[in-house]
Amino acid sequence: MMDLSFAKAARNGALLLVLVAIFAMAGCSCKEYEEQIMQLDAQIAELQKEISDKESVIAERNQIVEEIEDNLKDCKSDNAALIEASEEVVMITIPDQLGFASSSVIVLDTMVPTLEAVAMSVRNHPDWDVYVEGYTDDRKIAEEWIEQYPTNWELGAFRAASVVRYMTNQLDLPAERFAAVSYGPFRPVADNDTPEGRSANRMVRVVMHRPQH
Repeated sequence: MMDLSFAKAARNGALLLVLVAIFAMAGCSCKEYEEQIMQLDAQIAELQKEISDKESVIAERNQIVEEIEDNLKDCKSDNAALIEASEEVVMITIPDQLGFASSSVIVLDTMVPTLEAVAMSVRNHPDWDVYVEGYTDDRKIAEEWIEQYPTNWELGAFRAASVVRYMTNQLDLPAERFAAVSYGPFRPVADNDTPEGRSANRMVRVVMHRPQH
């Protein structure tokens, strides 16, 4: 709905430019009139191109969502991974139940079908880059792991990097399209005071986006 509103507003803006120009140029000479019309035409053409480019990206975004949903139907994780679309971004959230063992950064077999489903769309859409984001709860790192992961920042970063390594090494995707990001415990989606909330906050999110050139 937001995308359609944007396109409609942009078109209305272009029409408004035309009407304003007509009234403003009523007393202009022919040469001034022609110059202003040319400038207005250029502005309208640029606006129309921006609208067309955005609509094209949104259409491809919707196609990616459909592809991933179809690919996930073939694996048991289709009801666990959450797929969301916003503007020019596709987000695939992999929950704790498919993720990592406690204080571990090893990609488990339960996560692999989801990564494989996402990888198909990454291959099919070479102009889209991928961020892998690591999230944790706010509990302190266990004493036996504190040297390796001093804080949850490091644990989230290692987990994101582990997913990137799997997708680039095991699934043979181009590494230059990937980035690993950690938000640690600082962007929770639930209350850390309950076991269920902490579980919800332990997740990995794969974000596909079309970079602007």
